[in-house]
Amino acid sequence: NMAALALRVYQKTDPKAEFSVLLENKKSKTSLLLQAGTVSTLSQPETDVIRGDHYGRLLDAYACLGVLQVCPRENTQLYLVVVTKCIKVCTIQNTAVHRIQDIDVISLHSMRPANYKAQEEESWIKEMKKLMGNESFYFTISSGTGEALDLTLCAQRRSRTTCTDNRFFWNRMLHLHLKRFGVDCQQWLIKVMCGSVEFSSIYMNNHTPKILIISRLSCERAGTRFMVRGVNDGGHVANFVETEQMIYIDTMDDLILSYIQTRGTVPLFWEQPGLNVGSHKVKMSREPEVSVQAFQKHMRFLRERYGQQVVLNLLGTGVTGRSQGEAALSHMFQIQHINCCWSKDSPHIVFDFHQECKGGHIENLHKKLQPRIKDEMESFGYFCSRKGQVMSLQRGTMRTNCLDCLDRTNRVQTYLGLDCLNKMLEDLGVANNGVIVQRFNAKLEEMWKDNGNRISQIYAGTGALQGSKLIDGARSAARTFQNNLLDSSKQEAIDIILHGNLLNNYLAALSRSLLPNSYLYAPIKVLHQLCDHSTEYTASIPLRVAVGTYNVNGGKHFRSLAYKHLSLDDWLLDSKKNAVRSSLVDTTPEEEEAGEGRVPDVFAIGFEEIVDLNATNIVQNTQWSENAASWGKELQKVISRDEKFVMVTWTQLVGVALFVYVNEKHANHVRHVSVESVKTGMQGATGYATLGT
Repeated sequence: NMAALALRVYQKTDPKAEFSVLLENKKSKTSLLLQAGTVSTLSQPETDVIRGDHYGRLLDAYACLGVLQVCPRENTQLYLVVVTKCIKVCTIQNTAVHRIQDIDVISLHSMRPANYKAQEEESWIKEMKKLMGNESFYFTISSGTGEALDLTLCAQRRSRTTCTDNRFFWNRMLHLHLKRFGVDCQQWLIKVMCGSVEFSSIYMNNHTPKILIISRLSCERAGTRFMVRGVNDGGHVANFVETEQMIYIDTMDDLILSYIQTRGTVPLFWEQPGLNVGSHKVKMSREPEVSVQAFQKHMRFLRERYGQQVVLNLLGTGVTGRSQGEAALSHMFQIQHINCCWSKDSPHIVFDFHQECKGGHIENLHKKLQPRIKDEMESFGYFCSRKGQVMSLQRGTMRTNCLDCLDRTNRVQTYLGLDCLNKMLEDLGVANNGVIVQRFNAKLEEMWKDNGNRISQIYAGTGALQGSKLIDGARSAARTFQNNLLDSSKQEAIDIILHGNLLNNYLAALSRSLLPNSYLYAPIKVLHQLCDHSTEYTASIPLRVAVGTYNVNGGKHFRSLAYKHLSLDDWLLDSKKNAVRSSLVDTTPEEEEAGEGRVPDVFAIGFEEIVDLNATNIVQNTQWSENAASWGKELQKVISRDEKFVMVTWTQLVGVALFVYVNEKHANHVRHVSVESVKTGMQGATGYATLGT
């Protein structure tokens, strides 16, 4: 079922005249003139006059996403983005829901030649087309006289407001250029949601309920599986998805039953290299003490938006083997949650899915998990409205996570959705009709499976793992290939859709440091002015940074009786007092505050040869990882003698290690931490160099 081709795109064909593009609404015959970086709305008579013989038809389109602003080296390039192929998924409440299958990206600066070939497009355009054409993006068009339903809003939120939820508004940036010129975007542009829309209908006692599962992927921290993990400084997590299970019955006074669940990766700063000698290892990119602010923001946002929270943590708890990294991450998640101010009324339920449902025993979810969440499921309820009047509200949500928030999360969310379905069928008065109940359960279970596949396709590049050894093996291999070879291109396409490639220049880096993230959507000239006048709205506080390095000769100094009287505080804290020549040099200018006696705000401490440099230690990392962890803890104790310090991050390559600590009073202000290791030995297989920023 295809939508009607509603738009026609013309381009100026006179090479001597200034280039422009005309976007015409085929029904109303009105148009938009895009010329010299401006946009004008033209009536039908104006369109006829201007178009004349000076414009040639370029293509027809179903809808327009807006104007993409790409900024290579400060010069903004504009591109019109239109939908050239789509398919209708369903119609609900006089709104047709469409899935995008292909787009076109049209330059607003130069004419497209008659012999134009898509193969000759710039690589970023190809990647953007590939991303938008993977059948994960949806939009709506009104099939009646009223406005179309906003796909970014769940039924409960729609009952309260008509304001678009920007978390799920993926082409928001593409609307901005037209808004600046007063164009009615509601009339000309669509709002695109990324995720999944599954639809079916079932016969039920002279009624035909429409069943939908709508998953909305947040664009606040969007990216691919191994490129984007954990939380960011704004409290947004990777792979955050709001999933709505909805039953709509128009013949029962427009009855709507809606149940919301959420998923999202662990809200700490962590990462996972894509291919690391055959294993994917979880690594904390920022220590828990400096993750508190982001964690609190995330939990506060969930409570404000969804009400009470129950955290379902499905990570492995085993301390050996493949679960070891998961167990450490899970433990840190639990500790952070316990210290959170909402921990008492937001249960954190640890349920090791692989252990509890070993051997594919999914029925254990009912035996072991259901009793632990039964009370909350009943108290949260679900949303219900009839004739547009709210009958009941959902008062809380289940936040489910595993490592990727894919396969295990899919299984548990399916169970929760089917459990809520039973309550919905009771309220519909058909719970005792075995045929109808079986029909609903079978259909909904199939829809949840398709929903899980689509979410997995977006984040990991393959469908979800289902328990079949043959299918799962093939998908695991495909994920490895996808994650290590294709993810970077896909990530670039995502970043361009959301921000242009503004993220890659100096202006954006400076803007991110000075301004809230939402300001990145401002025009380039505005960002320049805001950054140029930053001294008018920021205060600069000088920080004292202590930097030191120490070659510990494999740790032999600290096992030798000759050095038993030495301690690290002699070096790091009391060096100026105790030494004839201080090993830590105070570089504070004379005109500034005297440094003597003042505790540093930041310590950056490097060690060399913390393990013996033999072949075993170079190839195997077990001993040097243990040594580094021990050094890190000891250093923190030493430098916290006078004022408490917390570790920001640390990294290591064989015998070289770098530890960064910050005074606890500054912990909540630490942002944009990045650490990278560069292996230089044996053609990059082993290393003796590290870099931290």
